[in-house]
Amino acid sequence: MPLLEARNLTKRFGGLVAVDNVSLAVEPLTVTALIGPNGAGKTTFFKMLAGELEPNAGEVFFKDQRITNLNVTRVSQLGIAKSFQITQIFPKLSVEQNVLVPALAATRGAFRFDALLPLSSARAAHEIAERVLEQVSLLERRIVRAEDLSYGEKRRLEVALALATQPEVLLLDEPAAGMSPSERTAMVDLLKNLRKNVTIVIVEHDMDVVFGLADRVVVLQDGKQIAEGSPAEIRGHPRVQEAYLGGVE
Repeated sequence: MPLLEARNLTKRFGGLVAVDNVSLAVEPLTVTALIGPNGAGKTTFFKMLAGELEPNAGEVFFKDQRITNLNVTRVSQLGIAKSFQITQIFPKLSVEQNVLVPALAATRGAFRFDALLPLSSARAAHEIAERVLEQVSLLERRIVRAEDLSYGEKRRLEVALALATQPEVLLLDEPAAGMSPSERTAMVDLLKNLRKNVTIVIVEHDMDVVFGLADRVVVLQDGKQIAEGSPAEIRGHPRVQEAYLGGVE
């Protein structure tokens, strides 16, 4: 049974059909990549999975539970976390303090006024933060202010923020965007390690990242799903080569 499933999702913006009857089934502890040219509908589809947008038609299921139209907070509480293409961190806080924010939310649940007590009292949150920072190789940078990190470190910190919510599914929007070759390699290595414990769905333009990481690849064009398969199948798919890879094998 798929861990996360989208069935015939459609999203319209006025007369524009951004996503047209797209389905997706994600198996546990796999990496699924969503690719396609600009304007293909990838980000819109992603936002519907995360609860940021309500579909006009279709349904989303998580662990066989219908989660269509639930808001972002509720989707996150159920176990689906999303990081964004544009880095969203707290620049003036330390690396550890950044991760403590979602870790505290994960351990304490809905807002309570006593949440304003010193963070040092939240032992469980600190344990989560330490574990997550070790996973993303930032534990030794825990006291550094986030704004002083390198770009690659900031992207890893953003992954850490998502991991601190203790998700079962991690949605990553272009995790390698803007990275140097060495930073990109480090990110791929990180995601390969994370997949042992969390299911990953990514939107990514870098084909080296996609083909080196994904178990399944779904291809969108003009809001429609034009192909799905293993990286090898997608690499050799003539319609994908024409639509996304410029006809070059």
